[in-house]
Amino acid sequence: MHSDTKRIFLHKSGYLYKSKAPVCCSVGDSGEAFIDNTMLEVNEDDLITAQKALYEAKSRQEALEKERHQLLEELATYKLKQQELLSIITHNKKMTVTELAEPVFLKKKPLDEMDEDEIIANGGRLALLIDDDSQKSKLINDGPRRKIPDWMARRIDSVRPKFPPRKVDFSVVDTSKFKSLEMPNPAEVWSIAQAKPKDGDTLTNHVAEKELIQKKRKALERALQRKTIQWQKTPEEIKLEPGTGTGREIVFQGFNWESCRKRWYMDLAPKAADLSNCGITAVWLPPPTESVAPQGYMPSDLYNLNSSYGTQEELKYCIEEMHNHHLLALGDVVLNHRCAHKQSANGVWNIFGGKLAWGPEAIVCDDPNFEGQGNPSSGDIFHAAPNIDHSQDFVRNDVKEWLNWLKSNIGYDGWRLDFVRGFSGGYVKEYIEASNPAFAIGEYWDSLAYEGGNLCYNQDAHRQRVINWINATGGTSSAFDVTTKGILHSALHNQYWRLIDPNGKPTGVMGWWPSRAVTFVENHDTGSTQGHWPFPRDKLMQGYAYILTHPGTPVVFYDHFYDFGLHDVITELIDARKRAGVHCRSPVKIYHANNDGYVAGIGDTLVMKLGQLDWNPSKEIDLDGSWQKFVDKGSDYQLWLRM
Repeated sequence: MHSDTKRIFLHKSGYLYKSKAPVCCSVGDSGEAFIDNTMLEVNEDDLITAQKALYEAKSRQEALEKERHQLLEELATYKLKQQELLSIITHNKKMTVTELAEPVFLKKKPLDEMDEDEIIANGGRLALLIDDDSQKSKLINDGPRRKIPDWMARRIDSVRPKFPPRKVDFSVVDTSKFKSLEMPNPAEVWSIAQAKPKDGDTLTNHVAEKELIQKKRKALERALQRKTIQWQKTPEEIKLEPGTGTGREIVFQGFNWESCRKRWYMDLAPKAADLSNCGITAVWLPPPTESVAPQGYMPSDLYNLNSSYGTQEELKYCIEEMHNHHLLALGDVVLNHRCAHKQSANGVWNIFGGKLAWGPEAIVCDDPNFEGQGNPSSGDIFHAAPNIDHSQDFVRNDVKEWLNWLKSNIGYDGWRLDFVRGFSGGYVKEYIEASNPAFAIGEYWDSLAYEGGNLCYNQDAHRQRVINWINATGGTSSAFDVTTKGILHSALHNQYWRLIDPNGKPTGVMGWWPSRAVTFVENHDTGSTQGHWPFPRDKLMQGYAYILTHPGTPVVFYDHFYDFGLHDVITELIDARKRAGVHCRSPVKIYHANNDGYVAGIGDTLVMKLGQLDWNPSKEIDLDGSWQKFVDKGSDYQLWLRM
């Protein structure tokens, strides 16, 4: 070892360099060490391996860097497309929801030619517009969910209103400095609807006078319009009798058993124009009074006309619509019984309220359920409610005053009288003469004669009971021809011989007193959802063909006309009746009535056939003139009019 140099011998064994010989390391004066290269041995295989590993590491690093840049570009693209989509949804008013939700199969371009952002899933919901990545779908549907920066939160807190904190218990509420919002009492708030005009206010008086003048003008216009229509009619059509109307009435029952579930007056009023155009002349409206039962047949306060069918004002509007289309409005009045408002000391419901505050003296004494103190009943007892004693003067006076009030204040033109079996027809005569209705119909319904479960051919006793009641009214009221309805039930099942009596006349009330017979096939009791005595469904149009071509006053039921799809075929029959000039007194000549069918001529201008009987006017010797077939329903019915 030299004096100026320190020599250290090392043995180097590393990754890159290996030497079996000692390595000489010299240290200079500056203290810097160096290795004597002459003594260093390099391993070539390890060097190549190391270089190769370094190259692979650099390649991986470049690939990862490239992939990172690609992902950043894709993310920027997705964000741009998201912003464009949100801009379309929130700001582009020209693009409708329908356009956004247009299904793929409605696009004009094929699916494989469409851009990714044009694809919209079927069903009307914006689906994933780019790919199936659930995170991107959530971003599109729910929007970004970034945390609000602190500076933005502070600014929001500075401008938003100070809402009181949530109160968790009563103690916090009592000690809180915030006060609940106290709304003023509604009675203290001024309302234009409740404001009363000042007495003597000039403007108010002018407005009232103007409304009165307009009301009178409309009434005069309607009256003038009715007069004009009447001048166009024949004298027979103008003449009105309570028992017959004009004699050419066609009544429409404007309700069924379920009508009380709706605001019925407002539902029926718009149909007035259609009914008038179809040839209807009178509309029978449901019972108008307050009632224990919603259908109206258990009345209580007669002057309260706010019922299940609507309010009094809605009723008046409905009637006005009928009048505007030249239809009579018939009120369904229940005079036989009335439900009490209070109990007596004995706990019996026999004290009435409202304007007609009657007591037990207004109830017949032979009513077994309500301890009446009046006279015995003049008819059959209705057991569900107190039966009114019409022999009492105060009762009759109150009823007459009420009927006239219904006519003058509400607008009714006539009456349908419920359960007239319960009191004498003589009282009905008094009520009709006092109220002078344009038309009145009584419901006298009792059972026909049966033998062994089959309808008897002879129903003279039944129709005689109905006619006896009509006689008791002095002919001032007509009555429903229940006899004809019952006979049609059996006759239309190939027993048409039931439609002619031994004298060659129709077998119902129609055959004895046709001008007072109101014929029908169904009503709210026999049909509808009650179904006490439903007409055979497959024979409905045969039944209508019979009553709409024969004398009497026919009734069309609401359900058949508007719910059963028979509107047009019934209108066709009404048209035939009017063309032929058939009225309630038209004569009937029956040509055939056997198992195969029924043929009759009504008046001089109409003949009709029911059933499968092979017949036409040319085959009838006693039938002269030229006839044209007007309605042809095959084996159901056919009608011919004289040319």
